[in-house]
Amino acid sequence: MGKRNEKATKRNSCAITQRKRNSATGAVMNTKPLNYDDYLRMRNPWAVINCAAFSDAAKDAGVSRIIDTMLDIQLDRRHISPGWPAMSITALAGEAPGGGGGHDQMFLASQKYSPPDSEWHRACAWLLSKLPKRQAAAMLLQAARVRPGKMGSSPWSLTSSQMVALQDDLLQRLGMKGVARFESVESLQMCGKRARAYLRSWISSGHAEKEAG
Repeated sequence: MGKRNEKATKRNSCAITQRKRNSATGAVMNTKPLNYDDYLRMRNPWAVINCAAFSDAAKDAGVSRIIDTMLDIQLDRRHISPGWPAMSITALAGEAPGGGGGHDQMFLASQKYSPPDSEWHRACAWLLSKLPKRQAAAMLLQAARVRPGKMGSSPWSLTSSQMVALQDDLLQRLGMKGVARFESVESLQMCGKRARAYLRSWISSGHAEKEAG
């Protein structure tokens, strides 16, 4: 009974529905459930992780936020590609569910999640170190890719086939040079899929919730 009550309390404290105040009565009312983009816009990424136990949209957004932060670590923080735009890379690429290919993600625009020495960044860096390097490389290549025409002359604006052909240069930009080459688009996609499955498993395991406190 205790565990059931604890779970109910966490669910009640989790932001799983949009809320608005009735202008006549002042009462706060729940409206429709939060969707993927709503969770992307949340300022606190740990709040999204906490909601993942009750919402698939939160789980998908949690995976995207982890990947975005990993890209932030590998690109911006390493100063390999300074001036990376303040928006969700995975949403731009259309890699994640709900990614519209160009819509600004306010959670990154406002604060890039959190400072580079934050608990969130440390957790994402730790997760990156736990992934097999080839899987991590595939996942980040896919996430960084932007559909042609979406970001001008960016080196990441290319097709999947072009990405495979230019993978040596792109992996160097990610600071991940040295992994075994991807023979085809299909092999890259399969490796990336395994990496994302690992992140989903980590979120589902409850370990992420413990990290969030």
